[in-house]
Formats: sequence, C-alpha cells, structure tokens
Amino acid sequence: MDKFLRRKDSSSHTDDEEPSTSVTKNLKKVVKRKYDEDYIKYRFSWCGDETAPRPQCIICGDQLSNESMVPSKLKRHLYSGHPSCANKDKQYFKRCLEQNKKQKKFMKSAVTVSEKALEASYQVAKLILRQKKPHTVGETLIKPACREIVRLMLGPNEVKEVNKVSLSADTVERRIHDMPSDILGTLIKKLLSAEKFALQIDETTDIKNKAQLIAIVHFVDEDFIKEHYLFCKEVPERTTVEEIF
Repeated sequence: MDKFLRRKDSSSHTDDEEPSTSVTKNLKKVVKRKYDEDYIKYRFSWCGDETAPRPQCIICGDQLSNESMVPSKLKRHLYSGHPSCANKDKQYFKRCLEQNKKQKKFMKSAVTVSEKALEASYQVAKLILRQKKPHTVGETLIKPACREIVRLMLGPNEVKEVNKVSLSADTVERRIHDMPSDILGTLIKKLLSAEKFALQIDETTDIKNKAQLIAIVHFVDEDFIKEHYLFCKEVPERTTVEEIF
C-alpha cells in the first residue's frame, strides 16, 4: 500500500524557502502605450508624462487613460462624440492643434504675474499698512504717480512694467491679510526647530479701554537671541489668571 500513498517529504521543503513565484508569474504586465503621430487622424494629441502619455481630444479637450491609446478606442470616441468631424482631413486638425497651443501660451502669459511685480505689490501694501492709509490709495495715487515718474525718467515703454503691478483696493487688502499669516507660519516653524524658547505674557489696554493679552517669544536663531511678537487677543471679561488661561 505504501507505493499508492503520497508522503510529504520534509527534507525537500524548509521553513526558510521563499514562497512560490507562480502567482507573480501569472500577474498581467502593465503596458504603457506610446503616442503615435498618426493618431492625429483620429483627432487626438497627447498630454501628461512622456513615459505614460494620455490621449487628449483636439475637438473637446477630453483626456482619456493611457490604456485608451489604441486606434479602436480613439476611433470610437471620434465617431460617437464628434461624428460631424469624422470626414475632415488630417491637415485641418493639425491646424487646430497649433491654434490650441498658441491660445494656451497666450493665456498663460496673460494671467501669469512675474515675481518682481508680485514682490512690488506686497512691498507697496506693506507701506500702505505702515502709514495707515486707505487701501484705495495704491490704485488712485501710488500707481499713477509711479507711471508718471517712470514715463518722464525712463520713457513710455517702461510704463508697461509698472502696469503689471496690481494695486487695486481688493488686492492690497488681500496682501495685508496674507502677510501676517506668512509671518506667523515662519515664526512657528522657527519655534518648533528651536531647542528652547521663552514665552512672555503681558496685559494692556487699548484706546477703547478693552483688555488685550499680548504674548512675546524669545528664542535663539542663528546664534542670536531674537524677540518676536506672537499674538494679541482681547480678554472678554477680567484679566485674572483664571480668565487668561
């Protein structure tokens, strides 16, 4: 009977053996399809990463997955979504593709603000805040004055650079709100990176006779002891220790 029994051979398998690779061999390999220039006859260009491009319809701008980069699926999108364009020649869609690229380039240059213009906008907003002037002064006085100075000193062509600086009332207000948030975030990062810091709390009264709680921090930054204002909060009722904490 022993010859009909299949016994487990303990010597042939050990606990240290690697698991069978039969499962991994059966896994389907992911194929990344490439774009073919001939696909433009199906009204498709490509976008995204060059290693795994995604087909993009020239007519409607829809983006398909990389797995759809096959003629049958591209043709199905064309005839189901744009049947009226199916009979147009390849040159027509090449012209459409070039026109789309020019429009994207123009829109990007139109809405992109240069770093210098953005920095100038923040600097002027900071000056307006320090002088406690209305937010409208940037658009009604500062920018027109800058344009006249540049026009007389440098020439009319340089005035175009001044016009790139946004100083509307809404923009100045947004810049003023952005600056404290950025300063506070930078300060918190420095406090977290510092090994030790000291917190000083004091109480004062504003012009409306309301109690204000002020917090100041002292910490070491680049071998120097620095002092920074952390926050100022109104105390609702009393300035006792229980009320403060």
